[in-house]
Amino acid sequence: MLTRRKSLLPICAFLFAASARSQPAASARIILQPAERYQFIQGFGVNYTGPYFRDDQKQMFDMLIKDLGATMFRVVPYLVYSNWEETNDNDDPNVMNWEYYNDRYSSPIFEATWNGLRFLNSRGIQPVVALMGPVPDWMLDDHWSPPKHKVCQPDSKQRALKPAMYDEFAEMVVSMVMYARNKAGIDFEYFSPFNETDCYPPEGPRIDPEEAPKVLAAVARRLKKEGLGDIRLTPADQAVITNDYISPILADPELMKQVGAFTLHTYGENSVGPQVARVQNSSYAQTPVWLTEYGDLNDRDKTAGNDWKNFSLAANRRALTALNQGASAVFFFDAFDDYEECARRLTFYGLFRSADHIYSPRKRYYATRQLYHFVKPGAQRIGVVSDSPALTVSAFFDGSSNSIVMVGVKEGGPKRIDLILGAAEAFEPFDLYMTTPELDCQKVATVSSVDGTAKLDLPEEAVFTLVGSLRK
Repeated sequence: MLTRRKSLLPICAFLFAASARSQPAASARIILQPAERYQFIQGFGVNYTGPYFRDDQKQMFDMLIKDLGATMFRVVPYLVYSNWEETNDNDDPNVMNWEYYNDRYSSPIFEATWNGLRFLNSRGIQPVVALMGPVPDWMLDDHWSPPKHKVCQPDSKQRALKPAMYDEFAEMVVSMVMYARNKAGIDFEYFSPFNETDCYPPEGPRIDPEEAPKVLAAVARRLKKEGLGDIRLTPADQAVITNDYISPILADPELMKQVGAFTLHTYGENSVGPQVARVQNSSYAQTPVWLTEYGDLNDRDKTAGNDWKNFSLAANRRALTALNQGASAVFFFDAFDDYEECARRLTFYGLFRSADHIYSPRKRYYATRQLYHFVKPGAQRIGVVSDSPALTVSAFFDGSSNSIVMVGVKEGGPKRIDLILGAAEAFEPFDLYMTTPELDCQKVATVSSVDGTAKLDLPEEAVFTLVGSLRK
């Protein structure tokens, strides 16, 4: 069951001026530069933990797909742990014990995941299957050594995945991929075999940057051996976005044949730019970079103010910043509230809250909709700049519909905005949609330009979208 918010403030409270003859107040400028073309957008997505899928969530998932505009789902198949092989299946990494694996993958935990993934397939979506959490203790090194890179918990004494166990790790994760594809009937292309290996415990196993390509190569070899060479790997889903996992992977030409995207996480001010530069300066410049986790981590504060400031404004600023720095896909964390095994508590990161299995969208849902709903896969990012540090803006051209979409986050600054379009005759009027503390992604005006400039007044804080088209 779903509930929708209703506006608490009349739309007419927002006044927009289209006349260049009006006396300007102090204003900020946004300059649209459609001739500047950058990356194509592959899609926008959300995360969720597969075993929590239930039939009574289907209406919520349909809303995420049809209303929000999510076209990508990153799904964790096993309760955010990669330790289902608690005892070695047969002590031989070259031979899979299917009596063992069939029992594990037909358990209720995995069956809930397969049901959810088949539901996504029925809606035309190929999920990204992504493993999270620690591996079984028997795969770990005997001794601890200090890391040479940044980690989330500097005082952690987590032992690393043992090199002698790389093939055992590959056997375990590829057996799950095989079951998902061949027995559960899941249609998917992308697979992330480990998560946040610089944030241990509990987010992932410890795999240091110089070891990551060796582990990935073992997985790639096993996928090919089992006839799954079409599965594309998406490493390294790192937590500390400034760590360099990418360069060692780029240095392995054979491994790069199976890398479908580089994946990063951020909940702070650092973003994907330096990593995009590494990829673009390599022999694999066409490999996309995705931000597979963003949002906010202050979930225990369930106030409307926190939902707005951190999960709506700051989170969308992070998404736009990543897009402006070259990401071709972003994934909000999380789709709905759930119990996190790694945190050992109910968490409240979700776009949807749950009350007695009744799901309702939060304010952050509508703020996220300002981007996801209007920018379609295949759109190309175009140039746009602002002279105000309180404005973060991204713009896109969709050739299939001849449309221009600009999405912005306003966090203070002047209320008057001058949108400089240049050739005024080239643009149809723009429809303006807005999410504020009072409005939920509502159309509030149609904005025309005079002499190449459209003038509008925005509230102190807002997530806004302008949707227009080029004149034919």
